[in-house]
Amino acid sequence: MNRVYRLAALAGFVALVFGWPARAEHVKVTYPNLNGSYIFFFTAIDNGYYKDEGFDIEVLETGGGPATAALVSGDINFSTSGSSAISAIIKGAKLKVLLVGEDRPDWQIWSTKKEIQSFNDLKGQQIGVISRGDTGEIGIRYYLMKLNQPSDFVAFTPMGSSLGTRMAMFKSGSLPAAVLHPGDVEILRNSGGLENGKLLADLRQEVRSTFNGLATSDDMIKNHTDEVERFVRATRKGMIYTRNHREESIKRFAGYMKAKPEELAGEYDLLRTLMALDGTIDPGVQANEVKLRGAMMDMDPGKLMPPSDVFNFSFAQKVNAQLATQGWKPEP
Repeated sequence: MNRVYRLAALAGFVALVFGWPARAEHVKVTYPNLNGSYIFFFTAIDNGYYKDEGFDIEVLETGGGPATAALVSGDINFSTSGSSAISAIIKGAKLKVLLVGEDRPDWQIWSTKKEIQSFNDLKGQQIGVISRGDTGEIGIRYYLMKLNQPSDFVAFTPMGSSLGTRMAMFKSGSLPAAVLHPGDVEILRNSGGLENGKLLADLRQEVRSTFNGLATSDDMIKNHTDEVERFVRATRKGMIYTRNHREESIKRFAGYMKAKPEELAGEYDLLRTLMALDGTIDPGVQANEVKLRGAMMDMDPGKLMPPSDVFNFSFAQKVNAQLATQGWKPEP
């Protein structure tokens, strides 16, 4: 055995004995855009939770639709656009949702023109979303179902994940309306970009469903089980920290958004009320999710898959139990 192989074997032995990863594992992870809903992910990165679990993270800003396609193709390992993965799974994609960050969308529908004063005024017109099939579009489609309106009541135009581009498009009025996060709204308000805007619907009040979280492929779950567990553990730590440390989380959020903490404090307080307490949703909500997604795709209700084919919360449940047994608490 040459020296390289002897060192590799020794590293593997030490890792086995002490439970340490032999070397940092490079994983690709997507997030759709910079907003408070994903601060748990950046918290886990900044606090070194992924590094502690032996990961070298490559972060990619990618909308929910393209991120899901990349999961299917194996081009990425994990996506924080868990909600966007659900529709693909129901269509047959071999993926699973591992964690839920929020159980409702943090989106608002705003008009860009004074003549549009209600959601009904948008009939036949375009609404800007970050990317096709993302949580913004899904939230609007749920809202249309609630209003008993057809799925083609409005059309969707992707604006891209760049905050600057989206803000510029909204200010220009090139689209009649757009979905915005509360943080986006504050940025626009402070820059005079809401002079012609009007809030048409707050989807946080109108819709109850699964939004953001974590998804991966069935292949990862089957062939890289330990890696998935460690990634879920690091992500849960980020979620727990974000929920329990208000001031630090607001500062981190403001740093990424290049805004003042006081401008985003209100959004954090609201986001905290939307967070899933243990990173999962109960079986009844899972079943309703599958039912609603199937209806959105005009599928036969009798042919829908069981929720267990969509959600795999076994890793979250195991990790939650481990952290509770260890008495783990995030340090500020």
